[in-house]
Amino acid sequence: MLALSRWKVLLVLASFLFGLIFTLPNLVPPGTLPSWAPQQRLNLGLDLQGGSYLLLEVDTNALNTERLTNLTEDVRTRLREANIDFSGLGLHGQTVQVQIADPTKVQAAYTLLNGNLGEAMLTGGRNVTIQIKPNNTIEVAFVPQAAQAAARDAVTRSIEIIRKRIDALGTKEPLITQQGAARIVVEAPGESDPEKLKNVIGKTAKLTFQMVDTDVSQSDIQAGRIPPDDQVLPSDDGASVAYVVKRRTIVTGEMLTAASASHDENNLPDIVMSFNSQGSRRFAETTTENIGKPFAIVLDGRVISAPVIHGAITGGTGSITGRFTEEQAHNLALLLKSGALPAPLNIIAQHTVGAELGADAVRAGQISILIGATLIFAFIILSYGLFGVFAAVALAVNGLMIVGAMSFTQATLTLPGIAGLVLTLAVAVDANVLIYERMRDEVRSGRAAMSAADAGFSRALVTIIDANVTTLVAAAIMFQFGSGPVKGFAWTLFIGVITSVFTAVLITQVLIGWWFRITRSRTLPIYSEGRAVWPLIKLLPHGGKIKFVALARLAATLSILAIIATGVGFFKPGLNLGIDFKGGTVVELNTTGAPIDLAKARAAVNRLNLGDVQVQAFGKPSDAIVRFQTPKGQEPNVVAGQVKTALTQALGPVNFSRTDVVGPEVSDELKVSGAEALFAAIGLMLIYIWFRFELQFGLGAVAALFHDVTLSFGLILLLRLEFSLNVIAALLTIIGYSMNDTVVVFDRLRENRRKYKKMPLSQLIDLSVNETLSRTVITGLTALLALSGLALFGGESLRPLSVVLLFGIVIGTYSSIYVASPIILLWGVRRDDEPAKPIAPQAASTP
Repeated sequence: MLALSRWKVLLVLASFLFGLIFTLPNLVPPGTLPSWAPQQRLNLGLDLQGGSYLLLEVDTNALNTERLTNLTEDVRTRLREANIDFSGLGLHGQTVQVQIADPTKVQAAYTLLNGNLGEAMLTGGRNVTIQIKPNNTIEVAFVPQAAQAAARDAVTRSIEIIRKRIDALGTKEPLITQQGAARIVVEAPGESDPEKLKNVIGKTAKLTFQMVDTDVSQSDIQAGRIPPDDQVLPSDDGASVAYVVKRRTIVTGEMLTAASASHDENNLPDIVMSFNSQGSRRFAETTTENIGKPFAIVLDGRVISAPVIHGAITGGTGSITGRFTEEQAHNLALLLKSGALPAPLNIIAQHTVGAELGADAVRAGQISILIGATLIFAFIILSYGLFGVFAAVALAVNGLMIVGAMSFTQATLTLPGIAGLVLTLAVAVDANVLIYERMRDEVRSGRAAMSAADAGFSRALVTIIDANVTTLVAAAIMFQFGSGPVKGFAWTLFIGVITSVFTAVLITQVLIGWWFRITRSRTLPIYSEGRAVWPLIKLLPHGGKIKFVALARLAATLSILAIIATGVGFFKPGLNLGIDFKGGTVVELNTTGAPIDLAKARAAVNRLNLGDVQVQAFGKPSDAIVRFQTPKGQEPNVVAGQVKTALTQALGPVNFSRTDVVGPEVSDELKVSGAEALFAAIGLMLIYIWFRFELQFGLGAVAALFHDVTLSFGLILLLRLEFSLNVIAALLTIIGYSMNDTVVVFDRLRENRRKYKKMPLSQLIDLSVNETLSRTVITGLTALLALSGLALFGGESLRPLSVVLLFGIVIGTYSSIYVASPIILLWGVRRDDEPAKPIAPQAASTP
């Protein structure tokens, strides 16, 4: 493998140039590079640059109800036009039913409705079904495919309309994507006022012109004597509380061609509109026939104006007057111009991060990465000397490739994604450690230096691939089941694993090949028959004979006790669920420098009777977090606004740097998806290890994963860490890391059982663990060094994630030795064509 093939050298140079070229735009001010050079910069997530995140859900139920209501009116209109008497017209579940008064006209009514209702579908057939039922009843319903198609179309149209509205606000590079079947994610960088976003994109903006029924009096309204073709709508015009209007729509917002804010003859704000030919014709006909009568201008089910028609309006233009401010008129014109949403949007989650908080997160991330990289570079060089320098060069190129790949794909770097970058450094070092430790083994077995180096690369490659596939699986599951920042973490980790394996295997291979060609050395710098200067850091002596299996019973006892204690902790005190899984609202606030009076803040919020309210300090004395639940039946965003007002009144001027609102529906779904992610990760790991090794290896690995996840939960319970999506990401990463470590031990065990066919299994396990122990310790320490900066300087948002990861690395190393391996011992393994031979537990102590 050390042959310096031209394609290897070219590939190394190409990877370096790729990383450099696509990383460079992130290192210089925008517009500095020439036009022919790549301009893509790394996208920063909202948690790193500030902005607003909204998770919206298209109310498909309301859409379906509206379609059924329109269908009901169509049935009424058709039967009246044909002079067919009927009764009992109305909705019955998801169907429209009507009873025909004359039995002899049932068939005629059926034929009439069948020929005039609904429309053709692209897949064939019509979108409604019409059936004759007993008692002269006709039933009309939409076919299921039509309802599904309407829902899909509503989501697609909603995304386009939202994009038009946000673009009109001038928000920089908004990201609007569909999530699931009926949800839309809106990310608006730099827009720290979510209320402004909600006011613009949350309104359905459905505009209709309907005639007012002046024959219905207020007493009729109070008595409920409303004709079936009328409806009562509330009013915002200040002249009346409500109006009775005809259900029939004269003109709809879809018939508008233009809308702009203007001023009327009294210089008051109004909206001037223009209609298309169909709208102009209808408007002219209606105003000609109803001079002296009022008509209602209805926006989202509320009458905003009800002017009297003084003359025919035939020019295709009109205006809306009302009690508007300049801003209201501008926003309403914007909404009308971009079009009406096909269905209402419900805001089920909201996150807001101030720009200052995002800048602090970027600084904390930079410090964490710098500290982690410095410690890793120093450690790897002190451990492997010149070959450590080669590994450091590969790490540097790896960093360039990760940033370049993320810039090229326009991936988004989030706060947890920084943790992914730091962890990737440890993953990258692990591949070099596996190669170098294997080289040492080959020299000890009697190979010449170059032959040992070549065999080190060849034999370590299989283990590297096996070990890193498990991390890729964990990253893929995080990306599939996660959302928002967790996806960013998963994508960063995924890219990092790919580039890490590439740089560790190929770049170090080329550098070592060049070194051999130049020096013609007959010894390896990392091993020279005990006389080498390196390593300056020597953690473990070679040929250790630690009897790990002899301690299996004690370790099993301690692990079982820890698992039991964790199980008890689940019931009392239980997990400290974060907003992601509990729902509710988190408001982060700070002052200009004066300490926040927590008691005064707590008292102000408690006066709102929100139940369990938590007010706590974090970071500086001028920073605080308020957590509270939204009472049932109240709008979360409204309650959040009330809390902010109360805090401002109690504390004076404060800055709300972050606001997170998560509805109970989302929190329940996240609980399910989080559990699914953990079980999917464990299941896929079992299948992979079973495929690569044997079933008992897979069961041993899964037992180790269960052990690691359970004890990680124990740490979370013990330290009362907030259990959030970031912690789920940490648990999934621990699964990948633990499996990585277990695979290395299993791979050496598989090799040794072929080499020492008569050696007792307990001794074989001890031998395999001892032979891989140096790699295990070096990799573990590297990961701990990488994450130490993150734990110390990563800030409040990343501290739980980094603490859980640090613990997971330690416990993952332990479980590979004392959980996974003993299960292999108890089950037994195959030796060539012999079946597996179980070993009695007492044999575990056999030396």
